[in-house]
Amino acid sequence: MVWWQSIAELVSQDKEQVKAPETFKERLRHVLIVHALDWLYGVLFIFTHFYFVAIAFLFFSARGGYYFLTTQLMEALSEPYLGALGVYVLLKELRKRKIQATSRHYGEIFVAAWQVLLIVAVGCIVLLSRYHFDDISRLIITDALAVLFIYAAGKIHRP
Repeated sequence: MVWWQSIAELVSQDKEQVKAPETFKERLRHVLIVHALDWLYGVLFIFTHFYFVAIAFLFFSARGGYYFLTTQLMEALSEPYLGALGVYVLLKELRKRKIQATSRHYGEIFVAAWQVLLIVAVGCIVLLSRYHFDDISRLIITDALAVLFIYAAGKIHRP
């Protein structure tokens, strides 16, 4: 193969196929459309991790200064959190079935983290007098079991 053959093949191809986006608007549109699923995963990642860390922090801080206000906020975010998990599972299943891509997002680790938090929280409530059953521990139990059930349903209904 001679050195100019690759260049000749590239030049002989259709110009529209090789053309890069020209304007900023075209580039932005390309990034938003092509990578929209990754952007959505990123938003879900930030929201779900924020919620998990906030719940764990509130439980282990055991009635800090803004406990009532943050408890109310976490209760308000509980249902959107479960909705976000449902969207995450739906997107992951669609990607597995339609695109046939291997998973780049490891939700199984998140399920394990919730179960560890559940076990530690229940252990602290039972064994230590500093912790007691309140709204945050109720959220931990509810969300940990919901995450486990969503994960189990996804495993049972494999493609």
